[in-house]
Amino acid sequence: MPKKILNVPEDVDLSTLQQTLEDLREEKEAISWEAPNRAFKTRDKDFWITAIAILVLVSVIFIFVKEFFLILVGLALLFYGYVVSTVPPERIRNKITNRGVYFGDSFHPWNELSRFWFGKSIDQRALFLETKLRFPPQISMILENVEEAKLKSILLKYLPLMEASPRFVDKASAWLGSKMPLEDRPKTK
Repeated sequence: MPKKILNVPEDVDLSTLQQTLEDLREEKEAISWEAPNRAFKTRDKDFWITAIAILVLVSVIFIFVKEFFLILVGLALLFYGYVVSTVPPERIRNKITNRGVYFGDSFHPWNELSRFWFGKSIDQRALFLETKLRFPPQISMILENVEEAKLKSILLKYLPLMEASPRFVDKASAWLGSKMPLEDRPKTK
C-alpha cells in the first residue's frame, strides 16, 4: 500500500493537481514582445523656449526669496527633460510567464505585483503594473504590436485589473498638462 504524503480531499482531480505542480516547476512563457524601455517623444523648439521662459520667471521669484538651491533643482530638471526627449530609448524584451513579469533584465514575481491597468504614457499605449515594493512602485511597459485583449486575459489569471491609474500625481500632471500646455496642441475639427 502506497504511503499517503499529502492530505488531498477526495473530490480533487489528481491529474489537475499534478499539472499545477509541473507548471510551478517549469517556467512557461505566455507572451513576449520587444519595445522601448520608456516612452519617448521629441520636443520642438517652441516647447523648450516656453519651458526656459517659465524657469526664468520662477527663478526670479526664487532669487528674491534667496532659494538658490531650488533654482539649481529647476535647471537640473530642465536638463533631464532635454536629455530624455533627445536620446531615444533602447529596445528591450518584455516577457510574461507563469512565474512573473520580465521587464528587460529585471524579473518581478507575481507576489511582488498587486494590480495592473492600461493607459497612455506620452502618447504611447502602455501597460502599468503596480508593485508592492518601495522602488520601483510602478512598472510601465510600452506596448508595440501587442494585443491588449490577449495581454489582459493572461494578466487576469494573476492580478486584478484597474480601469485607471490610482496615483494622484498621474491625475494632477494630466490636469496641469491640459490646462497649461507647453507646446501646440493638434487642432480638432
